[in-house]
Amino acid sequence: MSSSERRIAFVCPNFYPRTCGVGDFSARLAAVLRRRGDRVTMFSRAPVAAHPEAPELPVTASYAKLPLLIAHDLAAAILAGRPTDVVVQYTPQMWDAARFGSPAVPWLARRMRRAGIRVVVIAHELHLPWESRPDLFLAAVTQRVQMAAMLRNSDRLLVTTDTRAALVEPLARLTGAPRPSVIRVGASALPANGTGDHPRPPGTGRIGVFNTAAMGKRFDVVLDAFAQIAAALPSAELVLLGDLGPPDHPLVRQVADTVARHPARDRIRLAGKQPLPEITDEIAGLDVYLVPSNTGANTRSSTLPTALGSGVPVVAIDGRETDRALFRDGENVVFARGLDGAAFAEACLSVLRDRALAARVAEGGRHLYQQHLAWDRVADQLVAELS
Repeated sequence: MSSSERRIAFVCPNFYPRTCGVGDFSARLAAVLRRRGDRVTMFSRAPVAAHPEAPELPVTASYAKLPLLIAHDLAAAILAGRPTDVVVQYTPQMWDAARFGSPAVPWLARRMRRAGIRVVVIAHELHLPWESRPDLFLAAVTQRVQMAAMLRNSDRLLVTTDTRAALVEPLARLTGAPRPSVIRVGASALPANGTGDHPRPPGTGRIGVFNTAAMGKRFDVVLDAFAQIAAALPSAELVLLGDLGPPDHPLVRQVADTVARHPARDRIRLAGKQPLPEITDEIAGLDVYLVPSNTGANTRSSTLPTALGSGVPVVAIDGRETDRALFRDGENVVFARGLDGAAFAEACLSVLRDRALAARVAEGGRHLYQQHLAWDRVADQLVAELS
């Protein structure tokens, strides 16, 4: 082993076989670092197994149930490997902590730094927004205290969008921490050959979205838009990609009921849970990919890069987390004028009817992916912070 070789411990909230976008992000990023010569080991709570997209990646698990006990187990296992760096893939409710957070992850970070190990935190979520409801207000306070503790006990904080970097910067100044940097999120399902040349008949009207049925996931916008698109374009199809969630969950039942009553229900397909290569094929076969979220087109989504890299035009809004230096209307994305069915239908139909617009946005999306969202670029961002 070279004396200059980095030995990196990735600490995750969950890992495969649990469904977890942060776990997939960690596996993809670790695989690139290992290919470059770094030694990377994953640490999470049980259950864990070899990730199908990075089967060579070693994984260590804690079988404890409480966050502090999990942190204690993982700290001992990490220190035994004598890492040069620990990368904490942070969410405020890691390991099923209550909405008020837990001292577990800040304690783990402090333990590593006291052992002389550099700690880099990648914050995939920051903290709850301010709410008037007393319990949510208190949770917003305690999660900010937890984030302040993470800042005090780490060497660097990375966040996934420029808007989040700006949001957490005052807290970093307050704690004397360095200014946060941005690390983009790459594709959980790699684009089709990274070239976007997957065969599909142009203009047929195959539209898709990848989401779980959760708060803030606007399936109502998608289904309302598709009713209008289907009326205007008889060949149009809609694919709802991904595992929506447990069938008895109220939001999943709501989506299923709305689809069952939809005027174009015979042209809507629920794909369900699929392996990542199948998701790649599904997305590459679309004419338009939708991002129905008030956060807008942004660099914290792990499915948006799949569409961009596959040369599929993306319709979204210019939302609160959209980096306007990256996403440009009519060049690499099409911005709907609002987060409602009529606006999304109008934007989709403009792409489907205007071949020149579709081609320009598709090419711009591929370029955006290659320059900023390919995993080699994401790895470059992390290595810059570790150097």
